[in-house]
Amino acid sequence: MGYVDFFQALTGAVPYPYQCALSEGGWPDLVDVPTGLGKTAAIGVAWLYRRSLGEADTPRRLVWCLPMRSLVEQTHAAFSAWVEKAAEHFEQVPTVNMLMGGNQELDWAQEPERDAVIIGTQDMLLSRALMRGYGMSRYAWPMHYAWLHNDALWVFDETQLMGVSVPTSAQLQGFRDRLGTARPTHSIWMSATLSARDLHTVDHRPGDEGWRTHRLGSLDEAHDAVRQRTGATKALHKAPPTLTRDVTKNGEGLEELAAAILDAHIDDSLTLVVLNRVSRAQMLFEELQKVAGDVPVTLLHSRFRAAERGEHARALQAPGGRIIVATQVIEAGVDISARTLFSELAPWPSFVQRVGRCNRYGEFDDARVFWIDLRAENEKDGDVLLPYTFEELNGARTILSSLDDVGPERVRAIDWQPPQTIYPVLRRRDLLELFDTTADLSGNDLDVSRYIREGNDTDVSFFWRALQGEPPHAELPEPRAEELCRVAIGPAKDFATKDKKKSEAWRFDPLGERWVKVTKLAPPRPGEVLLVDSATGGYDPQRGFIGLPKGKFEPVPELRLADEASAVARMNDDPRTYTGAWQSLAEHSADVVAQAEQVAEAFELPERWQRWLLEAARWHDVGKSHPVFQQMLLTPAAGSQEPPADPDILWAKSAHRRGRYQRKYFRHELASALAFLAEHPPGRDTNAVAYMIAAHHGKVRLSLRSLPAEDAPEDGRLFARGVHQGDALPVIPLDEATTLGPFTLDLSPMRLGQGSWLERCLDLRDAPELGPFCLAWLESLLRLADQRASALATQEAR
Repeated sequence: MGYVDFFQALTGAVPYPYQCALSEGGWPDLVDVPTGLGKTAAIGVAWLYRRSLGEADTPRRLVWCLPMRSLVEQTHAAFSAWVEKAAEHFEQVPTVNMLMGGNQELDWAQEPERDAVIIGTQDMLLSRALMRGYGMSRYAWPMHYAWLHNDALWVFDETQLMGVSVPTSAQLQGFRDRLGTARPTHSIWMSATLSARDLHTVDHRPGDEGWRTHRLGSLDEAHDAVRQRTGATKALHKAPPTLTRDVTKNGEGLEELAAAILDAHIDDSLTLVVLNRVSRAQMLFEELQKVAGDVPVTLLHSRFRAAERGEHARALQAPGGRIIVATQVIEAGVDISARTLFSELAPWPSFVQRVGRCNRYGEFDDARVFWIDLRAENEKDGDVLLPYTFEELNGARTILSSLDDVGPERVRAIDWQPPQTIYPVLRRRDLLELFDTTADLSGNDLDVSRYIREGNDTDVSFFWRALQGEPPHAELPEPRAEELCRVAIGPAKDFATKDKKKSEAWRFDPLGERWVKVTKLAPPRPGEVLLVDSATGGYDPQRGFIGLPKGKFEPVPELRLADEASAVARMNDDPRTYTGAWQSLAEHSADVVAQAEQVAEAFELPERWQRWLLEAARWHDVGKSHPVFQQMLLTPAAGSQEPPADPDILWAKSAHRRGRYQRKYFRHELASALAFLAEHPPGRDTNAVAYMIAAHHGKVRLSLRSLPAEDAPEDGRLFARGVHQGDALPVIPLDEATTLGPFTLDLSPMRLGQGSWLERCLDLRDAPELGPFCLAWLESLLRLADQRASALATQEAR
C-alpha cells in the first residue's frame, strides 16, 4: 500500500504534501507547522508506515513527550485508533502505552524488541531518561533508561510549554550522539513557535547547514483546507473586568466575569474559558455554576485524579451548548473548536496557542476572543502574575491592545521575539553522576526537577486510602495510575506540613520497609508519590485538589480498583522468586541462558556483548546458593501444609511466599558478582560480566557499601547488602557436566582504590565503546532474560 492510501486508511483524511514528505528520507530536527494542520498525524502515521515496511533505520520505539497530562490521554486515544487500523500491516502489532505513574507493568518495558508508542509528560519521560523516574519503583529505573535512550525516536510536542525541558532534551540528544547508543536514537521538536536557537546548547549543535526543519511548502499553502484554517477570523475584544489582586486572591468581583461569559455564550455552541491558575479556575467554576442555569459547566485542570479527569474531559467533545473552564491543560494539542473564547492575559506564545482552540477549522463567521486583563501591584505580585512574569504579561498586553483580530494570518504577521531565558543546563558530569541509583546515607536522591520543570512548576503525586486513623501498613498496595493526583510542590508542602491536626502525608521508605510521615524537616520532593488518609480530605471530584480548607475536611471518596496491586517495592523484595513451584538453581540458570540466547539473537548483539550476556546469565544467580538465601526459601510459610522441599538441592524458586532474610538487605546478586570476580582475572571483560550480574535487579550497581541499619558482623569483618567478608558458597551444579565453586567471598572491592568495585564500574561507564547508554542496555538485557525465565516458570506452575 502506498503512503497516501495508508494515511487515509488510518486517519480518514488525505494527507497534506508536507505530511507525505515525512514518509521517507531522514527525520527532521524541527517541525515548524501552524496549529491545527495535523502535526501529530504527520509524524505518527509516517512512523507507523516506515515500521510496517521494516525500515531498520527507523527506531522501533516512538516516544511522544508532552507538557501536560490532558494531552497524553488525547494523544494516546489517537494512536490507539491508528494502530488498530494499521494492525494488518504488522506481523506483531505495536503497543500503545501511557506513562502516568503508579503501579503498572507496561508492555513496552517488558517487550523492548517489539514496536511501541510510548506517550507521557515531560515529567514522566525525562525523569526516566535521567535515571530518576517519577512515580515508579526506583529499582526499575535502569530498564526504562535503557529502552528510552536506545532505539527510540523522541518527539517533543508543544515545546513552547516545556520550558527548561527543551534545553535538557537537546542536551540528552547531544550526549547520545557523543557517547554512543546501542541503537540509533533521534529527537524531533515540534512547535509553531519554537525558535531554532533553543535547540542549540553546549553539547547539541547544528550541522553545517543548520537544523533540518520541516515546514509547509507551496503545495500545502495552496490546499483548500489549509487556506480555510489559516484564513479563519477571530474578532478580539477586551473583557470586563480587569482582575486585580483582590479578585484573584479572594474571588471578589468574579460575578462580573461570570456574567460577561454567560452573556457572550451562544446557544448550542462551546464557550471556552482559560485561566492561568487552578485556584482562580475553581472559584470561577463555582460562580458560573450559580448563574449558568441549564448551560452545562465543566472544570478542567491538571489537579484531578485520572479517573475524574477523564470523565470531565468528555465534555470537550460533547454535543450541544456548554461552558468549559480550564487552565493551561487546554492550551495546546487539544482538538476542539470553540465559537467563543475567554482567556486571561498570558505570554504571547501561550495566548496564540489558546487562540488556536477557537474557530480552529474556520467554520464560524462570528467567532470571538475576549482577553481578560491582569493588573499586578508590582513585579512580585505572585497572586496575579504566577505562573508568569511581569515582563511576559506586559509584552502580551502591548500586542493585544493593538489588535482587533487574532486569526492565524494576523498572528503570524506579529514580529515577536522570545526573551532569552537562562535555564539550568544538564552537563555531562551531571548525566554521569545520575547513572548510579544508590541513595545517599539519608535516603535521598540527586534532584533532577530543575532539569525538567521550572522551580515553581514541579509536582508530586498524592493518592488517598482509608487508613482509619492508623499508620499505613507496610503491605499497602501500590497506587494505580487512575488514583494519582498531581499537586504542585508548594501546595503539597502546605498540605502535608502546615497543620498536623488537619492533614498529614506519608512516603514509603524502601530500606526501612515502612511508611514514614512527611514533615517540615523532610518535606515533599518533586516526583514523589505520597499517601494521604482519605478521611483528611483535600480533594473534591468536581473541583480536584483543594488543599487545606478553612473549615472541616470532607472525606475523599475512594476509587474502586479493578484488581489489587502489589505492595510497594522494597530493598529486600524478590517477588519473581515465588513462582508457585519449586525450581532448582540449575534449572533456572539454564532457563535464563536460553532466554539470553533468544534476546541476543533478537537484537543481533555484537559477538563480544553476546559473550558477556551469556556468561552473566550462567552466573547471575550463583549467590542464591548462599545459606541466607536457601534458609529463606526452605523455611515454610506460617501455617503451610505443603511438604518440605529437599534441603540437599540448591533452589532458586519457591512454591510459597515467606521472603524474609536472616540478614537485613541481603542481595544474592552481590554474592554472585563476588563469586564471579574470584574466578576471573582483572580486565574489562570481567568487569562487564560482573557488573551485569550485580545490576540485574537494579539494587546493586555502581556503589558498593553497607546500608543504614544493616546488621554488622560482631567480629568487625567487611559487610555490604547482607554479604559478609569470608562467606562461603558451596559447590553449585549447573548440569551433569558443569559445576561452579566452592567460593569464599571477598568484599575488599568495596574499599576505594585500585581494583575497587567503583573503579571497575567507572571503567565501563566511561569506556568509549560503552558509555552509560550502552551499559544500561546490557544490564537490562540480562534482567529481561531473567524476568522472562521467571515468567515461564510461573506459567508452568499455574
